[in-house]
Amino acid sequence: MESFDQSLKYLLHQEPTSFVRFGLGDATVRVVSPLPIGLPSRGRDVDGSYLIGWPVAAAQPDDAAEPAAVEEQAVAHIEFHRRHQSLEELAVDVAEAQIRLYRRGGIQVLSLVWDLYGAAHGPVTELRTLPYGRARKGEPRSQCVYHRVNLRALGWKELLAEAPPVLWPLVALTRDGARDEAVHEAADAIEARADLSHARRTDHLVVLWFVAEAEDVPVQAMRAYLTEERLMESTLYKSAFDKGAAKGEAKAQADVIIQILVRRLGRLDATVREQLRGTSDLAMLSMWVGQALDLTDDEQARRLVEKIEKALAA
Repeated sequence: MESFDQSLKYLLHQEPTSFVRFGLGDATVRVVSPLPIGLPSRGRDVDGSYLIGWPVAAAQPDDAAEPAAVEEQAVAHIEFHRRHQSLEELAVDVAEAQIRLYRRGGIQVLSLVWDLYGAAHGPVTELRTLPYGRARKGEPRSQCVYHRVNLRALGWKELLAEAPPVLWPLVALTRDGARDEAVHEAADAIEARADLSHARRTDHLVVLWFVAEAEDVPVQAMRAYLTEERLMESTLYKSAFDKGAAKGEAKAQADVIIQILVRRLGRLDATVREQLRGTSDLAMLSMWVGQALDLTDDEQARRLVEKIEKALAA
């Protein structure tokens, strides 16, 4: 799942303009610059944040030859929705991110949610709202508004024919794209993109593979494109491989700590076990392994558990 998430973010950060234009159905929008995605007080980052602009005509005196072109701007807030939750819970999450993004720069926020669990019979794009402010009759009330993008509403042939090429690696997320034929056609289309370098085409093929694998597609077609030699040319693949190796090492060290503490104390709180297995700080885990191996009595073991709990709660 981590390589799947990484793949989506890779495509977005490579070509954010295409994602924004497709989601809004507006070819005049441009991405001015990327913005920070970190919202620490929210507990998790957003998937994408960009300053965007689009042209509008300014009011001019009657004797003006032509209307002057000006640009409106907003913060484009992008989320890949991959959690199973109600529409109300999703809208609350979006509203919270909107407020924090607005507070950061005082610029109005326009949210696009790419719903990866959308219904096949629904619209491809739609505007959704959640009123959460109370008002008297006839008065305006506070509400969350966001644009929802639903690739499940597209057939795989529609995606390849009508969507921007950056979305082709996501063919397995369409209504009928989770099959070998669709992946094969998408791979051919990606390989034929003359506007991409060989390295970028390889990265897009890797995204195609990761997403198809996440959708349980028997991707026999990929063997013709992604040999071991070509895989190692992909920065995206190597990054995912390195992260996977580091994650495996962290889990192994966490398991050693857990086994030693359980042997000493007879049991270990489930929350502590989950927190240990969820941390990726190899230096800290390695230090705790050394301290666990040096334990000589139960009291030292309890003090180590307290130290771990305090560190992981910080």
